[in-house]
This record gives sequence, structure tokens and C-alpha cells, in this order.
Amino acid sequence: MIIFGSKTVGSTVKSGKFDCPNCRRQESYKLKNYKQYFHIFFIPLLKMRDLGDELSCFFCNTSYLPGAVLAQNEYDTRNKLGNLSHEENTRLGLEPCDFGKRMGAYAIDFAIIYAILLSLIYAVPGGTGFLILIGFAYFMTCDFLLKGSSIGKMALSIKTVDFEEGPSILAYNVILRNLIKGICSFFPLIFLTSLMNQDKRTLHDLAARTMVVDK
Repeated sequence: MIIFGSKTVGSTVKSGKFDCPNCRRQESYKLKNYKQYFHIFFIPLLKMRDLGDELSCFFCNTSYLPGAVLAQNEYDTRNKLGNLSHEENTRLGLEPCDFGKRMGAYAIDFAIIYAILLSLIYAVPGGTGFLILIGFAYFMTCDFLLKGSSIGKMALSIKTVDFEEGPSILAYNVILRNLIKGICSFFPLIFLTSLMNQDKRTLHDLAARTMVVDK
């Protein structure tokens, strides 16, 4: 049995001195950043999202939002750490589509791939062995020619975008996304990772830094 899910991991960013509101004097602090990872057997493999920073006082152990107790030159309140937050993506008009739409688009695409496979079986004996290759070629062609869409995605008005940059997706990310998508197809439950983060990104989205959004 495969045990998988999400796991929160904290790492110390910096330490120093600050004026603790609770202690009412200067004390040492530790600033930690927390990230949520997708794990298999409790081993964190891929980052799902950044949960933000937390500052705690060494003496009283009270936790604070770093931007509320540190000066701007000591802490950058933007602190994106390389990724846009869910709220920032929403402001850019990148609203993640729901799980049902993704499954609907996949069902349409799979029906098309199956039709291609049936044609191949008549043309090439033993063509069933090419199912994965056909699927990979289909999604790769669609992503490049339809700019992040497939026929199923177009039918349901959704598309794949770069999670950090917006509409354009690098060729490397497209290839990586579809390679991992093909591997994940052998373990369908892995697609449920999209239900474990607010941006509704699957394992192949997390690896390729992409997100499926409503048009």
C-alpha cells in the first residue's frame, strides 16, 4: 500500500534580536519558513505551496507575524521565495479550475486517444502497446500547438499556464509535465493531489511549475 499526502516542513531562515511585545524587552528570536510538501511514505518529495513565515521568541515562545515585529530592512514582507501566492495568482486572473472540469477534460482526451488507438490496431497488429506513447504524443502536440490546451480542455474552457509567469509555458516544462503525467497514469490515485492544495495542482503540475486555470 502506498502512503501519500501532504506534510508541513519548517526551516530556520534567520535569527537575531527583537523587541518582544510579550516580554516587553529585547529578546532573541528565530524566524522560520514553512512549506507544504507532497510526501510518499512521509518523505517530502515536491513542494506544493509556501505557507509563509513565523517568528518566535526564544524566551516566552510567543509566535508573531515577522512583518509586525521586525523593521522593513530586517524582513521583506513580500517574501515570495520564488513563487506567487494563491492570492497573487487570483489578482492576475489565474483562477484554478475545479477537479471535476479536469476529469471531464481528461475523459474527452482519453476518448480521442482511444479512437486513435483503435485505428492503429487495424493498421498495425499489436498496436495496443503504443497506448502510452500515443497519449504522450497527443498531449505534447496539443500543448505546443494549442498553447497549453488540449481538445478536452478547449471543450471545457480551461488551459494550462505557467504558475509563476502566467500564460506562456517553457518547452522544458511542457516535456517534464507530460513525462510525469504519463508515469502518474499508472497510479491514478496520485491525481488526487490536486485536492490537497488551494491551487488545485497535481503532481505533474507541481513538478513542471504549471497550473490549470479557467479561461
